[in-house]
Amino acid sequence: MSKNVHEVIAGLFASDGQPQAANFDLRLIRRRGRPFLLLPDGLTAARTGLNIYSAQRRRARIWRQCLPVLFQTPLARLFRRIHFKANASSEIVQFMAQQAGVPADQISAAAIKLSEVGLRSRLVLLVCDEGGRPARVIKAGLNAIGREANDREADFLAQLPAGKIGCARLTGRLATPTLSAFATDYFPGSSPRDDAGLEHLFHDWLNRNENLPLASLPVWRELDAAVGTSHRNTWQQINTRLAGKNIHTTLYHGDFAPWNIRAVNSRNLQAFDWERGSRHGIPGWDWFHFTIQTAILARRYSAERAAAEVEQLIHSQRFKKYADDAGIAEIVQPLILAYLLNHIWVTQPSEGGKTNAALFDLLCGHWLKATKPAAVPFAPSDAPATGLWAAARRQLDSASRQWRNLFWEPTLNSKAPSSWSAEFQAHWFAVLGTGLLLTVIGILQFHTTSHLMFLPFYVATCALLTLKAGRRWGALSAAAAAAIAPLVVAARDADFRDPEVMVWNTIMRLIILEMCVFFVDRIHTQQAVHHRPAKDCPPAKPSENWAVLLACGFYLTIVAWLDYITNPHLIFLPLYLFPCMILTLVLNFRWGVAVAVLSIAVGTTIESLTSKLPQLSLPEVFVWNFMMRLVICLLVLALLNRIRKENILFIQR
Repeated sequence: MSKNVHEVIAGLFASDGQPQAANFDLRLIRRRGRPFLLLPDGLTAARTGLNIYSAQRRRARIWRQCLPVLFQTPLARLFRRIHFKANASSEIVQFMAQQAGVPADQISAAAIKLSEVGLRSRLVLLVCDEGGRPARVIKAGLNAIGREANDREADFLAQLPAGKIGCARLTGRLATPTLSAFATDYFPGSSPRDDAGLEHLFHDWLNRNENLPLASLPVWRELDAAVGTSHRNTWQQINTRLAGKNIHTTLYHGDFAPWNIRAVNSRNLQAFDWERGSRHGIPGWDWFHFTIQTAILARRYSAERAAAEVEQLIHSQRFKKYADDAGIAEIVQPLILAYLLNHIWVTQPSEGGKTNAALFDLLCGHWLKATKPAAVPFAPSDAPATGLWAAARRQLDSASRQWRNLFWEPTLNSKAPSSWSAEFQAHWFAVLGTGLLLTVIGILQFHTTSHLMFLPFYVATCALLTLKAGRRWGALSAAAAAAIAPLVVAARDADFRDPEVMVWNTIMRLIILEMCVFFVDRIHTQQAVHHRPAKDCPPAKPSENWAVLLACGFYLTIVAWLDYITNPHLIFLPLYLFPCMILTLVLNFRWGVAVAVLSIAVGTTIESLTSKLPQLSLPEVFVWNFMMRLVICLLVLALLNRIRKENILFIQR
């Protein structure tokens, strides 16, 4: 198909009878060099035809929006034009006309998505009614393997129980010597961005009257036969933990991912592509598939981030209720591992295989205390480059990845935030108490010398509100605290009334305060989601992270130089703190503290030497500011170290 698109498509719509022509004018879109979409020429028709394609990645969604407009410009020449006359008396055109509800000789060109997976060749067509509105989706198998897959899916759709949420229904079938096709209703909507509302569908799919041994299910027996020798030992551990377990079976989709789902809202959705479906599936597997494969294939997350998404899911109240109803509450973790083995050995995906295998190894080490990752049935990646610069780049990439993970949070598990008013009513005492404390701290700061730092007191107040009322109120109090201190100091001392000084110091304080609020909330929430691993990862050696040490040293030198040449009233504390945080993540807490003490001593000394005000040269002011900065740094690094030890994002460093 990839080399003879025109011949394949034209042959599909041809017949031996007298031609009764219907003009088809299409543009060929390629993806990764292979034919992917055939869209009708014209702005409106192309936009309608793109409903057949569920773009997931950001770049793909942007491209999807721009594509119809490009067809109206000279750039349309970049897309090969395919024009042919379809025989209105051919069986496929007659079938399309029947599904669209229009005469065969008036059928409009259908958008066509070309699918080649292995040796299987299939087409998906979107046909429109006489008003140009999408009416039906037709899936056609062209070769022997494609026809077999098409027939299997059509047979399964015919057996789906009536009245179930999200189940596509057959509207017609066609079988000829050269193709097998079936049609379903077109369902409007878009691909879901998270799993909002999926619990309603999965509860509806449960077979509550079936309570069967897990080992008796066909999908489990298929997995048992498919697992390769490299994973046999782990598979035996999983089987041992699941021996004798009974579960309520469920309707199983097999590829339940956003690109196979359309949702009008969280309670009105439809699933397509039931080729791997089963009426007696394992509960939870479709939900795991949605979360894991969306993370790996659509979001391009690492194994660590995919693992964080998994833990966020299984500790959510929505999933816990489903697990209780399905009878899997006590065996969720081994079921996830079994799902991953099924995806690796039975499904054998064409994309994301190595990340799925890495995720399996990570979760095995986390849940089963496995010590040695297993070999996986995928081609190994290229050997890492050697040499000084290659080693430095790997070290810096690893440090950068850990830094990004520190501020990253799972997003695939839907959470409905409560309203501000409801939160205030629930925590009004803490909110008002925090406001009072901030006021008292501001008054105390106003009645002392302007050169003394009070930031730790503001941090403690905001952290306390975060624990009591949540991150949103903590962040709001942090913003208020960041603005209070510069205003109080400026009201007392004219030297601090420079707008640039006030804005800069407000931003620096805001960074510190918001980081502390974020870390406190992360620790508070991860206590319910994550648990301390059996053992921490081996301590990193400074000799193996020399590039990170050099980069941090160079960075601190630049910050100290900027601190020296700029206004002594400017705060540089967050800039001094960042490399200490990096070293805590990459090496350990002791390294972070040691560098923090050094950098704070340098910063406080620079402040004392460069200031023209005699107050900053007083020993008591020097000691107070040094201690306040040290308290802030120790607090941030202690929070960071707690996150590093207990969050699954940092189990492998």
